[in-house]
Amino acid sequence: MYETFEKLPDHRKEQIVQVCIEEFARNGYTNTSTNTIVKRLGISKGLLFLYFKSKKNLYLYLVDYLTEIIVDYFFEETKEGEERRPLNSFGNLGEYYKTLLQQKPDYILFMLEAFLNTPVDIRTEIETKHGKVHEHFIQHLDTEGFRKDVDLEAVANLLHLTTFHIGQMVFTDYQETENINRNIEKYLDMFSKCMDVIKYGVYERNV
Repeated sequence: MYETFEKLPDHRKEQIVQVCIEEFARNGYTNTSTNTIVKRLGISKGLLFLYFKSKKNLYLYLVDYLTEIIVDYFFEETKEGEERRPLNSFGNLGEYYKTLLQQKPDYILFMLEAFLNTPVDIRTEIETKHGKVHEHFIQHLDTEGFRKDVDLEAVANLLHLTTFHIGQMVFTDYQETENINRNIEKYLDMFSKCMDVIKYGVYERNV
């Protein structure tokens, strides 16, 4: 579907993708103007639609693009043909989110917009993509030290709920102040406390 776009030089593709991510992250799917995008890029709207066919396809392309970048980094993919390393969700997950928030805030805002404020006309496609990431997460979870009777689906759901809740905080704070960095430590502190509860439970062992 995106053959014409994929044939562009890498630096040009990266420029187009970055501008589109910035516009969607700041304005959301509905309020993003393709006129603004093409003006920033110095191209015609016809050329943009030659690459992506429609605004909807452009948005879904960006969801796939960012999902691949974030998931590949998150799961620490090794060289082609080698197995992935298991995911230690209770290890460096907080630092991973901190790095993303500091270095790639538009990436985070775009994905939060996609998953928390999903446009009705692409909800099915987004939910399908989100579901695949969730399955991927379970498949590569590092279970060393887990109770033998633990339900991995429940663990994944709890982690998902935690990230979803904190993601809502990030999204709301940005909409109100347009500033993520000043609250990063607050987000990480809450995330760490939630991870401790999930990992160690609430009651003492003898209760």
